[in-house]
Amino acid sequence: MFFSSDNWAGAHPSINERLARESTRFAAAYGNSDLDKAVEARFNEIFETEVSVFFVSTGTAANSLSLASIARIGGVVFAHSEAHVIEDECGARTSSRACA
Repeated sequence: MFFSSDNWAGAHPSINERLARESTRFAAAYGNSDLDKAVEARFNEIFETEVSVFFVSTGTAANSLSLASIARIGGVVFAHSEAHVIEDECGARTSSRACA
């Protein structure tokens, strides 16, 4: 098993196959396609509550969006000094505080 950056590793063949199949037709953008709505409905079912799904290309984008969704404007996020968000993603932070 390779533990590496999510934008370095390849995608599972079934994911590539599905992306290739879905890319052969036109679809509404920004979460408005039938596929986007079906994925969101499936997540609602899994988590047994209404959720929002945002498709992003990297784990850094996902983590930044997740933190931004729960933080107040001008707020802070407390994390252990060795947390992934501190060690590996400090370039994505919007805080003026320097990375550890």
